[in-house]
Amino acid sequence: MQTVATENIEHERQHAAEPNLDLAERFRQYYPRIYNYVRYRVSSLEDAEDLIGTIFEQAYTHRDRFDPARGAFSTWLFRIARNELVSDYRRRKSRSAWETGAELPVDLAASDPSPETQLVRKESLIQLLRGLDKLSERDQEIISLKFAGRLKNKEIGEIMELKEKTVSVVLLRAVRRLRQQIELEAAA
Repeated sequence: MQTVATENIEHERQHAAEPNLDLAERFRQYYPRIYNYVRYRVSSLEDAEDLIGTIFEQAYTHRDRFDPARGAFSTWLFRIARNELVSDYRRRKSRSAWETGAELPVDLAASDPSPETQLVRKESLIQLLRGLDKLSERDQEIISLKFAGRLKNKEIGEIMELKEKTVSVVLLRAVRRLRQQIELEAAA
């Protein structure tokens, strides 16, 4: 019996092999996950929107390079997103930090009817993003792919060219370091 994840990947590969691949539908399907991943990695809404445009433009332009035999469409698309982020970092030579609550991305914060809950969530998100910014590039990448991109460890491994078990270990350690950073900042 196949698992749901395996069935989804197989379904994705079968549809990708179709000559009339509906890229518009695929982009609508993956836009929220790609957006969250990019948004975790850049502090400016404008930068995220620019990168999203570039990512989907690259995917459209190079759609003929997608090979379902080599992996799932989502993996291919996240690899493009990761490469664009790396290129963006190189162009900028420095990354923006999540320094103030005023820069908190409204689009990442979920609305809640209670003002107290909204405030606590906002403060927690600020701490998370500040802590994430202090981690190594690799730790930031793997946490962003896992939690913002909602990818499975196998997919992350394909994108980062790591074994699935290595992803699990790196992710566990990265989350521990993130927790330590948040605790250090809270104690200060």
